[in-house]
Amino acid sequence: MSKANLARRAWQPLKRLLSLAWGPRMVGGFVRGDGEYLPHTRISNACHVFARERLDVGDHVFIGHFSVLDATYGLHIGEGCQIGFFTGLFTHSSHAAIRLYGRQYVKQAEKKAYFTAPVTVGAFSFIGAHATVLPGSKIGRGSIVSAYSLVNGEFPDFAILAGSPAKVVGDTRHMDAKLLQQHPELQAHYLDWAGELPMSEKTAP
Repeated sequence: MSKANLARRAWQPLKRLLSLAWGPRMVGGFVRGDGEYLPHTRISNACHVFARERLDVGDHVFIGHFSVLDATYGLHIGEGCQIGFFTGLFTHSSHAAIRLYGRQYVKQAEKKAYFTAPVTVGAFSFIGAHATVLPGSKIGRGSIVSAYSLVNGEFPDFAILAGSPAKVVGDTRHMDAKLLQQHPELQAHYLDWAGELPMSEKTAP
């Protein structure tokens, strides 16, 4: 990756705006807040990002239509992640403060019972459509979040998460081991990011 030049920094947001004339579209290339240009990252023009400058995203990332990325208090999306349509990743919540303050809520700059925490999504993870990730959540690398899941908490690498609230229901390495046996020519690609090949359920301890 390299630092984006001034022309590219100006063109990227303009390209996104122009693409809206044709409806929801994936926009290739992304200039991160620190100036790094991510040539293989694709983010929908219908995705809304809060505090874009605090979005720490890797390359080879896909973020689908009508998703909301709240990076206000720090959002890290690792390399190679794919995030489905209509998903929400949130780093703050007013679910308690709005009741405590009532009509005075909008007048308070510093609010009590206003929950804030960064969110991390590990590299090469997949988040299904309509999933919601709450403040403070940490999803390990190589994980799958099933569609419509509600994620709240910290989860290990290679977890399959499902439900509301989401729970660990499996390990992606079991699936990957079977697929790599069928497609051994892909093993080098897997090793490149994972560091080791997965064991099948029969050989796992």
